[in-house]
Amino acid sequence: MQDMTLDRRSAIGPSGEYTDNRPVEYPYVGKTLLLLFCGYVLTWYLQLGYRIPALGDIRFEFIYALVLTALAFLATPKVDTKCPLLPYVLLYFLVIVIQVPFSHDFARSWDVFVDRIVKFAFMAFFIVSFVRSPNNMKYFLGAFLLACLKMGQEGFVGRISGGLIWENQGIPRLHGSTPLYAHPNSFAGMALGTLPFVYFLWPLSNKYIKAVLLALAGLSLHIVLYTGSRTAYLGILAFVAFAFYTSNYKRKFIGYIVLVLALSVPLIPSDYQDRFKSIFTLEEKEGRSSEARIQILEDAWEIFTDYPFGVGVAAFPKVRAEHFGRSQDTHNLYLEIATNLGIQGLIVVGLMIYKMLSILNYIRTKSKHSLYQLGVNGGSARIKEDLCFIEAVASSIIGFLIIRLTLGLFGMDLYEIYWWFAIGMTFSLHSMFNKIESNFVKF
Repeated sequence: MQDMTLDRRSAIGPSGEYTDNRPVEYPYVGKTLLLLFCGYVLTWYLQLGYRIPALGDIRFEFIYALVLTALAFLATPKVDTKCPLLPYVLLYFLVIVIQVPFSHDFARSWDVFVDRIVKFAFMAFFIVSFVRSPNNMKYFLGAFLLACLKMGQEGFVGRISGGLIWENQGIPRLHGSTPLYAHPNSFAGMALGTLPFVYFLWPLSNKYIKAVLLALAGLSLHIVLYTGSRTAYLGILAFVAFAFYTSNYKRKFIGYIVLVLALSVPLIPSDYQDRFKSIFTLEEKEGRSSEARIQILEDAWEIFTDYPFGVGVAAFPKVRAEHFGRSQDTHNLYLEIATNLGIQGLIVVGLMIYKMLSILNYIRTKSKHSLYQLGVNGGSARIKEDLCFIEAVASSIIGFLIIRLTLGLFGMDLYEIYWWFAIGMTFSLHSMFNKIESNFVKF
């Protein structure tokens, strides 16, 4: 206790200002390890095993993950397990594990558990293991956004050349170039998830990074528009609402939105304008997707009431086929959770997402408060820079989650990587912020 008092006194100058310029001592991860992890991020998101068949033949991604796992245990500092999100994540995993052996479609449940849940959970583990400081986070986000930029470029070329766009539900719809994002809705969801990072990292970036972020935003919006994903259109509205809520210049924000809409709407082809309007009118040029979705929702609700404790991981299509002779999946995240994992799953997933948002919002608001204190009392420029960055990333993940929860109204992505991405980022940010708080002098 005495040593701590001496440390604090030495950090305060004669006028009471904060003068300690020592950097925060984050857990150290070597540059080689960090670059190896970034390489895995690029490999995973760009699906190099699919693009280069020879790599797919030797299970390159799997081998890469095994090497990273060994390095994470042997060559990185001990992971902080005090994050309050951990019990909820473990409970979530337990709920899923229980639903596999009792599934109505065991073979399908086992495949999804191994090929998606376990596989994607490792991305969260890698983020927690290798992203231990704001500088590490910059490398990781650089790799992630670079992969998204590449997919955005492919989408742009694919639309211009016509190689990735063909008619679906009465309009030309853009598709992704890899199986992971082949469906227009998945491709649009990937693109939409980049916008929070563009928006919140923009003020912290130099002119070169801003040029890259601007290109990424343009390519991502291009994907969202030309995929014709009504779900993604709603996702944009949800993100704009969140961005408006966080803005300190709300009048200026509204002015920019009005200007952008006035300039861009006349340039949007009528097919996609009509597609957006059909969200509210349920009228479509071709097909009966709206009616089909309503039928799915009705079937899902009936199955949930018949099996309130769930039918098993990804087992809904089989149960629906047995009951109604129709086999499409739920097309709704919340009913996917209810039918697959039951009431207990709804409670656990709801609590886990709520806890994530609570932790991220705490980090966001406390970072602002700490920055204010440092601004008033003086302080380390490095700590201020770290706090600004952590606040921006925390805001980005909140925006990312809001988008995913909105997309969940019309899509089922419970077993996709998005949730593990957000879990890993929340753990990482919580650990970083705790390190800063432990060094922070209170006045």
